[in-house]
Amino acid sequence: MPPSAAREFLVTVSGIEGYFARKSGGATAAEASKVWDGGSLRPTVLTAPAQTEDVTVSRPFRRERDAALLARLRRIVGRSSHTITVTPTDRDLVPAGQPEVYTGVLRSVSGPDPDAAGGDSVTVELVFAIEDAS
Repeated sequence: MPPSAAREFLVTVSGIEGYFARKSGGATAAEASKVWDGGSLRPTVLTAPAQTEDVTVSRPFRRERDAALLARLRRIVGRSSHTITVTPTDRDLVPAGQPEVYTGVLRSVSGPDPDAAGGDSVTVELVFAIEDAS
């Protein structure tokens, strides 16, 4: 079986229609410190509880789909919980494996950054503060 390409994932957010093109963040880590006893050649490692970093999802802005969505989401920033699901797929984008699932609160909404001289695609970006990951 060949390795997966970055494009072989479906990213969805509960309560929001359609798929997202990019997902970043979501690493789970625990801060650690080392404590040395006198005369010891090895430290004792102490850790804080594990936390999952923010997850950011984005997609190309489509006026018909996203203009009203951005207005709605801006009104509920900090008060709206969502589930972000990242499902691995095969080359034909058919789900093929266990999804990663994150639950978090909508923390930030960003719409397009216009540029009168630009011809590149503009994006919608959502950031979630993660409460749980599996």
